Amino acid sequence: MEFRQELETGTFKMIGNTETSLKIKEVAEKCRLVKTDNGVKVDLSYTGPNASKYMQYVDKHREELTRYLMNPDEADLYEWMELSHQTPTSLKKFEKEQLILYVNFDPESRMVMTGIADENITMKLGAPLMEINVDALTRDEFKLKIFNMLLLADEISVMMGNADLRKMSNIQIVKTYLAELYDKYHENP
Repeated sequence: MEFRQELETGTFKMIGNTETSLKIKEVAEKCRLVKTDNGVKVDLSYTGPNASKYMQYVDKHREELTRYLMNPDEADLYEWMELSHQTPTSLKKFEKEQLILYVNFDPESRMVMTGIADENITMKLGAPLMEINVDALTRDEFKLKIFNMLLLADEISVMMGNADLRKMSNIQIVKTYLAELYDKYHENP
């Protein structure tokens, strides 16, 4: 649930309920692409609970759902855009900014969080690229998470047209992440 503080009274007013807000992945699981004379269209044949909310979501996000269903490998990008409240248009604003991949490791919680930041290490774009517990994964699972995170960073940099950020999402960095984070800080035998 989301709340907003009222200026006059200082009380909190509920502005949204996250339990009923749908995510693109949930809706896409209940949809399929159907060939038509004009190309493809999203078909929703779901009739279960909250079916009207699913229909509203499909009507409002038909284009994104079509791209999502046609390119399942880009699912992480669409989910990240939804979490960070970004659109292809809003990402274009960051084309000329000096952006870096940011890594934060908390030795207490064992959490690794990566994101896109500016030179002052101020997190940009609203949502992390990856958030995982380094001790909960094997080396191969960690490597796969890093690959997926770098692919996501690459897709974001391409969408915003930021060449410098794209250089930073180079796949060779996986070795650095593995050596610096996993091999150095992983504590499970």
